[in-house]
Amino acid sequence: MRKFVCILLLLLSTIGVFAQRSAVGDFKFGNYLIGKGLMRDALTLTHTLADDYTPAALDTMRYLRGWTLYHNQQFAPAATAFAEVSTSSPLYAKSALFGVVCDVESGNIEGAKVRLDNLAATPTGEFHREIIAFERGGLALLEGNRAEYERCREQYTYNTPTLVEHQQKLNHIADTTIPHRSPLVAGLASAVVPGLGKIYAGDLSGGVASFLAVGAFAALTANSWSKAGTPNNWRTITYGTIGSLLYISNIFGSVASVKVYYQNIEEINHQAVMYSIHIPLRSIFD
Repeated sequence: MRKFVCILLLLLSTIGVFAQRSAVGDFKFGNYLIGKGLMRDALTLTHTLADDYTPAALDTMRYLRGWTLYHNQQFAPAATAFAEVSTSSPLYAKSALFGVVCDVESGNIEGAKVRLDNLAATPTGEFHREIIAFERGGLALLEGNRAEYERCREQYTYNTPTLVEHQQKLNHIADTTIPHRSPLVAGLASAVVPGLGKIYAGDLSGGVASFLAVGAFAALTANSWSKAGTPNNWRTITYGTIGSLLYISNIFGSVASVKVYYQNIEEINHQAVMYSIHIPLRSIFD
């Protein structure tokens, strides 16, 4: 009986070793497929998890699934896959931080915050304390929460070379005051000089186009009136009507251009923050 038990334990141990080796091979093959751009094949591989994988091997393949989906820009399922990696895995920190990126790309900032909190609560969280503070700072800027960003910035040590440049970029975004533009001023300016309100709101080409369009129809109206000797002819009425509509739309367009002005700045800052909280991760975990 004792001999039988020993043989059984030896067989189970051998199976575990082969399962782990199989996972290592699948992991390497999956990364090879990603490197070759064969995303469909890589996804097929990661969606077929072997039943005899060890828990550690399962974590490795779950990470690979998230990594493949991330490279395929399927951010929501990638975030889910990264979340399945257990805290005991050596790949947990990378999975958590890239999961944050996937959450943000999916519009789930609250999920990203929870993921960072969970990482901070693990033993490896202390080692990644500064990158966690940096990522939290990026999330605060994405939400427009300057006070929260200041609390995160206090934890920056600027001792991590891969982070310093991006920490400074986030600081610059946080410290930069957006020039104020008034919709009322834009509308009044374009009422006086067509297109001037758009130029005031930062849309130079739109402002010049409005000025030329309104000016051209004003000139055509005046010329037609002068030749006919009266405003009561179809050409003068047609040119005048079109010119008036363009003039009015130019005023309302200038008011709207202020909103576009703020949206453009917000989008530029959003992309800059997204870039900054994303790129350092590649260097840190290479």
